Amino acid sequence: MDVREKKYYPIREVAQLTGVRESVIRFWEQNFEELEPIKNRVGQRKYTKTDIDIIFMIKKLLYEDEYKISGAQKKLKQLLSEIDGEQMELFGIEEKLTLDKLKDVRKEIVEAMQLLEGRQAL
Repeated sequence: MDVREKKYYPIREVAQLTGVRESVIRFWEQNFEELEPIKNRVGQRKYTKTDIDIIFMIKKLLYEDEYKISGAQKKLKQLLSEIDGEQMELFGIEEKLTLDKLKDVRKEIVEAMQLLEGRQAL
């Protein structure tokens, strides 16, 4: 799915893109004022690319940096004020997270190879 080609995304697609359940996204909407998708006339949420970036930021703050909700609220405000007026790089946070995950996977592979080489030497 090419994320850059659409203006608005339904919550189902946002959940798939971010790896965050729809119910969690709705919960975050209630707790993070920065996450405010528009709703069409039948009440369906429509997320922008900026909304998706904010979801990635919240996900990182809560799941990786292990902030509590109140701490994540303050940190998100701080992060967004630092980039206020600048164009948020589309999915920049996710690309960084992916790079960090790849580094972790590489480290684990290297460690596994070292273990296997050690066993072969016996």
